[in-house]
Amino acid sequence: MTAPQLLVLSRRNAEAYEPEGVEICISISDPDLSEARLSEKFAAVLRLKFFDVLSPVPGQSIVFGPEHAQAVVRFVEAWPLADRIVVHCGAGLGRSPGIALGLSDRAGWPTQVLENRYPIANALVRRMLAAHHSATITNHDA
Repeated sequence: MTAPQLLVLSRRNAEAYEPEGVEICISISDPDLSEARLSEKFAAVLRLKFFDVLSPVPGQSIVFGPEHAQAVVRFVEAWPLADRIVVHCGAGLGRSPGIALGLSDRAGWPTQVLENRYPIANALVRRMLAAHHSATITNHDA
């Protein structure tokens, strides 16, 4: 049993990225920005819009919440044989590593490399996703 590879990218790098094999993408953007232009070679894309904040602030009240966590879990569970999960946000430093770490926490996948590479990963996103109480993500055969 192996985990899919997790690849965290910035929006710019995600827009230039070309998938190989069965790859899915979680595309995160600010609510007031247009969606990223991604390759049609992705097997599936989940698009989310929320700000990279830890709690609501005036003028930026859209933060990662239970509905986002549920969407991410359902999306990943719908693709149990994905070779790679690409996660991107604007800079690739906060929200997308938070998603990658939350998915890893849920499934028991290793986190040390991600934690070292992304020290400012969004902790709210990670906690909410890891604690979401729907089905459990499982490993799959490579």
